Formats: sequence, structure tokens, C-alpha cells
Amino acid sequence: MGQNPPNHQIQLQQKIIHYRSEIAKYETQLKALETELQKEKLRNEYLLDKLHLTETTHIEPYEKKIAQLEQQMLSYEVALEEAERQIQHLKQLKYTEHEEKTVPAVTKAQAFFAYSLLLPETSEEEIIVIGDFVIQNIGNEPLSNLIVCIRSSPKRAGELSGKIATKPLPADSHASDASNETMLEWTFAYEDWKEKIKEGEYWLKPTHMKKLMPNEELRFSHFEMRINQIEDIRSVVVNGFVYCNEIPRGLASLNHIIINL
Repeated sequence: MGQNPPNHQIQLQQKIIHYRSEIAKYETQLKALETELQKEKLRNEYLLDKLHLTETTHIEPYEKKIAQLEQQMLSYEVALEEAERQIQHLKQLKYTEHEEKTVPAVTKAQAFFAYSLLLPETSEEEIIVIGDFVIQNIGNEPLSNLIVCIRSSPKRAGELSGKIATKPLPADSHASDASNETMLEWTFAYEDWKEKIKEGEYWLKPTHMKKLMPNEELRFSHFEMRINQIEDIRSVVVNGFVYCNEIPRGLASLNHIIINL
């Protein structure tokens, strides 16, 4: 009377086997989850290391570029202030027919660079300067036979390119003043221009302009200068000069371009 029927014992044994099987299955799943968790921890540690490495190796060059751009913006602000001052000065020089008879002749000009720098991604690439060289007649007399010299120092550190013709167009195809900029073209001023380039000097003259009249300006537009990063050279300076019949000794530009390598 105290013994369980045989069928009841068999059922208990089957349940025990089933429970053991379920326990084994859950233990296997738990081990798999623990393995995945460990992998995820390792993956997160790897990503954190990569993020730290990226922050330490890539932020500094960007900060340097930002500082250079801020310096460039400051130079633009200075150039803008100078241009506004010159505009006010030109307005004061604007004369009437009566004043033209009494004011003595004044031959005066100025020139400046308006430019921007394209910085390379690596130290092995070239630095590119893109800009205009602007000549303004701020006197009350025309300027004739203008010649521009753009010089890089050290020599051959920079290579200038732009709208430069090696041979001028025929005389009947060009305009007579600086107002028609679509026809304006520049050419080398001297036949031995290749030798002068070897010395870092680019001597240019406009082919479609006879005179630069008072209150007018002339531009060598959209020039491009590639600065070669030569070993043992720490900086490159680009200067501009203007010559004409009325100013034979020439004048230097108000600003110059300095690139620290």
C-alpha cells in the first residue's frame, strides 16, 4: 500500500530526464550568451581605442588648419579695411573740370594681392595660392606701358600659372583700355622670359591695354601659384612690383604672400 504504481514511477523518471535536458539546453545558451558578451566587451574596447587614436592623431591637424584659416581671415579683414580706406581716398581725388585745370598733375599708383591658400592633406603635396594681383591708378594722370613682376623667394620655389599668352593676339582683335576684362590678356614682357622664370621672376604685361586711366584698376586675375615643399626651405615669400613709363623705378605691392612650410 506504501509503494507507487509502476506507471507513476516511469512518469517521474521521464519528467526528470526532460528537466535535465532543459537544464543542459539553458546552460548551453547561457555559455553562448556569456561568450557573445565577452566578444562585445572586446569590440567596445577596440572601438574606444580607435576613437581615442582618431581624436589624438586627427584633431591636431584640423586645429592647425583652423588657426591658419583664422589668420587668413584676419589678413582679408586688413585688406578690406585698406580697400575701404583707398575707396574713400579715391573719392576725394575725384575732380571736376574746374579742379582739373587748377590741380597739379599727380602720378600715383598702388598694387596688392587678393588671394587664398589651398592647404594640402599631407606634407608631400603642393600648397596652392589662388588670387588676383590688383593695380590701381590713384593719381590724376594716366599710366602707360604697365609691366608687372611677380617674384617668389627662394627662386623656383613657386610655379606661377594663369591667363598668360606666349604670343600676343593681333592688334585688331584687342580692346584699347582696361574696362573690357573679358578681352584682357597677359603675356610675358620680355623674350628671355624662360630665363627669368628660372630666377623666380614672372615679368608680365597686358596685351589689350594702352593706358590705365585715373581711378581705374587693372587685374592679373585668377592666377595660380604652386608652392613646392623643398627640403631645408621653411618659408616662401611672393612679392609683386609694378612698373610703367611714369614710374620707371617701380613700386612694390602693399602686401606680399608668406607661406610657412
